[in-house]
Amino acid sequence: MELEFHGATDGTTGSCHILRAGGKQILLECGLFQGHRTDTYKRNSTFRFEPRSIDAVVLSHAHIDHSGRLPMLVRGGFQGPIHSTGATVDLAEPMLLDSANIQLKDAEFLNKRRVMDKVRARHEHRSEHRSERRRTRAGLAHFHTHDDAPALEVSNPPTREVLPLYLEEDVRDTLPLFVPHHWGDWFSIGPNLRVRLHDAGHILGASWVECEARERGRTTRLVFSGDYGRPQPILRDPVPLAPADVLICESTYGDRCHPPVDDTEAQLSLAVERLHKRRRGKLLIPAFAVGRTQHILYALSRIFEIKKIADIPVYVDSPLAKRATEIVYKHRECFDDDALARLRKAESGEHRLKVHFTQTVDDSKALNMAKGPAVIISASGMMESGRILHHLAWSIASPDTEIAVVGYQAQGTLGRRLVDGAREVNILGMLHAVRARVTVMNGFSAHADRDGLLATLTPLAPLCKALFLVHGENDQRIPLARSLGQRGFARVECPRSAALWKL
Repeated sequence: MELEFHGATDGTTGSCHILRAGGKQILLECGLFQGHRTDTYKRNSTFRFEPRSIDAVVLSHAHIDHSGRLPMLVRGGFQGPIHSTGATVDLAEPMLLDSANIQLKDAEFLNKRRVMDKVRARHEHRSEHRSERRRTRAGLAHFHTHDDAPALEVSNPPTREVLPLYLEEDVRDTLPLFVPHHWGDWFSIGPNLRVRLHDAGHILGASWVECEARERGRTTRLVFSGDYGRPQPILRDPVPLAPADVLICESTYGDRCHPPVDDTEAQLSLAVERLHKRRRGKLLIPAFAVGRTQHILYALSRIFEIKKIADIPVYVDSPLAKRATEIVYKHRECFDDDALARLRKAESGEHRLKVHFTQTVDDSKALNMAKGPAVIISASGMMESGRILHHLAWSIASPDTEIAVVGYQAQGTLGRRLVDGAREVNILGMLHAVRARVTVMNGFSAHADRDGLLATLTPLAPLCKALFLVHGENDQRIPLARSLGQRGFARVECPRSAALWKL
């Protein structure tokens, strides 16, 4: 058995790991890197392996940092099956199509701005020459000579044409390769490798992966956590990880503990009350379209009911979130009992919360012109793409705006800069002062925290020969590795990018 790690080794995006076992080469995840546009474009645009060499993909869930490069894999020659749960298959279609659309729109916007910056620079250059000639005619040329003239500065225009990583037709070529499975059912990838999926409780359809490989007369079991969840509203609790010879586990919150969900919903309630008291402005909630948006709506429904609020509109400005919410309602087999009861109440029309799903770009623009009060939920969750960027550009300089940060913000993202207290940020190529209130609500995270990871991993130490920690920044996974070593794991590794491990 061999493992090779090609993403999420020094951060929380771009999950991609090769497993060579049982005579097959399979890919665990194929996700997009997210962060600063220039850096991530370079990392996303190529693979360090040959896509044609991959026999199959096993996808834990539909989040773009786990699935977003699948169309590129297919365009590169991969034609094998993509194994996942039925709910993940349903979510992958709108998410990948949305990813392709966002990339195309961002490229069009940046390329248009690039052309405009060139025209502006040319115009200003000509204006400078005209001014120079006027000064010369007036005998004042010594006040501003060509030798001491400052160079023209243009605010960070793209130096080359920006191209999308893939297009809708690449997604259409990818979708037929998905193969749905039920949790707990074994399926084979060749005669010597079998796999099954278990409920990870992270988002709808999310799974952790169990593999058994037969090599040289012995069987080796590997367990991959995917993004391992925690008890939270709507979804059933995650199934505990199974004992294995080799473990690959996420470490997003390897050295942090979440506040209780109830405390975080209380924070959201206070933000709603502040908005209600101001009677103007907006509560902006950047949220992943899948999972987090539905959780936020669930929490808001309870807040509006308890506080008896009925006059603040709630907008979900994301066609993807609308489609994802419909898919969530379809897969009620993933719901816990409380969610099923609340869903029945919503269907009866008893809720005070009235949600408006925007669809068109014009609908989205109209929200920017409204004075509020309003709650606007929009993707992306790390504020790196999508409609939320336009809402932030319009409102981040206003003290009547509050930004609720309800998810993990990776290094290099706009969300992380806001969480770290930036007073000025670049949004879509333009600088904006930050006068909005930024409120961090980490308790909405759908990841297990340090205590949750230790609780599920510690019982597995006696049989585990090697544990690999991925999907975590080093300030999280290195302390977790240390704690797990103290709890009996004989070997804990924090692999680097493209590292190869023979087991």
